[in-house]
Amino acid sequence: MKHKLTVLVAISAALTLAGCSQTTQSNTQSSQSKTSKVAKNSSDNSSTSTASSKNKDTYTKLSASKMDYKTTASAIAVYAAQKYGDTWEIAVNAAKQGNLGVAFRSKDATGITSDNSGYVYEVSGTGKSSNARYMLAGDGANKQVTIFVKQRNLGTTSLKDIVAYLNQKNDADLVKQLAEKTQLNVKLEGDEDAQKTTTTSASVIPSSLQGTWYTADTGNGNIDTLTVTDNKINDEAGFSMNVKAKNSGSSTSDGYMKQTTINGISFYSFTNMGQTPGQGSTYLAPHTEDGQSVIVSANSNGRTNAVYWKSEALAKKNSNKQFSDLKY
Repeated sequence: MKHKLTVLVAISAALTLAGCSQTTQSNTQSSQSKTSKVAKNSSDNSSTSTASSKNKDTYTKLSASKMDYKTTASAIAVYAAQKYGDTWEIAVNAAKQGNLGVAFRSKDATGITSDNSGYVYEVSGTGKSSNARYMLAGDGANKQVTIFVKQRNLGTTSLKDIVAYLNQKNDADLVKQLAEKTQLNVKLEGDEDAQKTTTTSASVIPSSLQGTWYTADTGNGNIDTLTVTDNKINDEAGFSMNVKAKNSGSSTSDGYMKQTTINGISFYSFTNMGQTPGQGSTYLAPHTEDGQSVIVSANSNGRTNAVYWKSEALAKKNSNKQFSDLKY
């Protein structure tokens, strides 16, 4: 009897130990499974975080030192719309559906009394004259931008600071999209300058010369800009002339235009009032190079000074390039 009891006790103890072992093993497996899931989730979160970080790092960035005039105008408009709202926001919102037009106005016509010199740039997204205006001073990334609503000066900042603000807001793509639809030197409906031109003098300079042109034929890689309207020539080097139909008077700011052919190319000479075409005159010719419309600038002997292109990119691409059909 004692022997049977001893056997039963031993069997019972063995079964108990086996059960405990299975329970412990089950708990261990469950723990390992949970640990594995936590580790996987942690890994997934890490991957998501890394991907998100990479996405943030791949935002398009603007460079203040590498901006053409259309991108500059677009950047200023987007910046002013965000900082000041008002008519600037209206112009930008309208431009998203159409084009961003930039008219070149005079200070007298706009009533702006700022100490800035040069053009007032009036921005519109509707094709009509607006109160969104700015003026520029200086060059490159440190170019100073003064922003106005009508005649009210809202403040001056640098192009570099504008670009830093827009990059922080991740607005580079918007700026570039508007730049592709930006039109410079447009005539806005209700533009007082356009009205004065229409009522006081007929267009003198041919449309083939008009517009904003760029050249990198400066010897140092810099971009120079030539702006030609129906009655005026202006460039960044400081040359400016109001062009009249005839040689009359002696105003140092006025000149007249004549057409002449030099080396088989039809040039227009621009000469100060009271003088005859020759040395000191500016000679410009609408021309074509590499399938692109260009303006050739030359001296009185037809020797090429520079070739102006429709975009800053084309100017850089053809920097200091000599063409076989031009005289150098």
